[in-house]
Amino acid sequence: MEFSSSYAPINDGFSYHEKVSKAGAKMTVPEYYCKHHAASGTSEEWMHRIHNNQITFTATGKAAATDSVLQAGDRLTYFRLPWAEPAAPSSITILYEDEHVLGLAKPAGLQVLPKASFCQRTVLGLLQAYQQQVRRLRHPGSQQPVPVHRLGRGTSGVLLCSCSLAARQKLCRDFSASTELGVLGSRMGDSAVQQTTASVGSDSSSSSGAATASERPLGKTYRALVSGTVQPNEGEVDVAIGPVSYPGLSSGLFAASTTGKPARSLFRVLHRHAGSTLVEVTILTGRPHQIRIHMAALGHPLLGDPLYGVGGTPLDTVVSGSRLGAYGDAGSAMPGDCGYHLHSMDLRFCHPATGAEMRLSAPIPAALQTPEEAAARTAAGSL
Repeated sequence: MEFSSSYAPINDGFSYHEKVSKAGAKMTVPEYYCKHHAASGTSEEWMHRIHNNQITFTATGKAAATDSVLQAGDRLTYFRLPWAEPAAPSSITILYEDEHVLGLAKPAGLQVLPKASFCQRTVLGLLQAYQQQVRRLRHPGSQQPVPVHRLGRGTSGVLLCSCSLAARQKLCRDFSASTELGVLGSRMGDSAVQQTTASVGSDSSSSSGAATASERPLGKTYRALVSGTVQPNEGEVDVAIGPVSYPGLSSGLFAASTTGKPARSLFRVLHRHAGSTLVEVTILTGRPHQIRIHMAALGHPLLGDPLYGVGGTPLDTVVSGSRLGAYGDAGSAMPGDCGYHLHSMDLRFCHPATGAEMRLSAPIPAALQTPEEAAARTAAGSL
């Protein structure tokens, strides 16, 4: 079922809440925001917002002053005035829903949660509209669906949402456990992990990484179009991923890093084009931007990726109009920038209430189909 909702020309503004850490102690309010949110405004813009009473101390509601000195533990609220958001897709496809979970297919170009220039033109905003217009009538008393994981703005495909606190907690534990199993498999060997987990219900018998991926209670498989010709028909990438220093991002950008956390991806070549390769990727861990980083680390960045280059580190490039205004006027490429082809094709999970094994699949975009799949679709359309 496809659900669409129209967007207002101007949103309602947005309140950003945060807690000051020890690193922010002793700073004045403008110093704090310029250091930690440089991508969101210049020093002059932050001074203007403070003078405009847009930054307050959350506990008291008192407006912050330019000379207010922060202490660790202070809570701040910044209200961003209403603005016109960049163009974004206004529809999602509901793949499955009940009173506990909802699965949807997200189009490329739609952000999952509010961030940067997007507030209401997000998956979360569409889910709020869907809850009010449709879901509350189908499932009276159920809570609004909330995503339990994320897909990049430029990534399409399956996104899983929880519809209760209990479901969210269970699914989040499963996602975390899946990553832990992936890390453990890297250290012990997948066959050893299978033997270790056999006592809790695993009946796997294969010792290959690919088999382990397919037998996990939670698994995610993607399609990606990468640059160049990938020579091996299949393989594994286990480059660690962690934050590195990057302009405009105070917390850094996730990239290949020797000091990062363990990450594992299995890839399989589906078709080799002239100058690009279509691959299927199963991730055994869930690090941010893992596929983009791992395929780049392999020497084959996603075709059209404005952010990651060979080696899995940031490109030294500047993007403008092609970025669709995801992060205001910042000159460097940002994680939410589009241009690549990546699709969450298949998601397997255990239902948080019944324990039943579930599998959700999203239709594969034309750019990520094999020639055989494209021909079959054309033939089916002509019938």
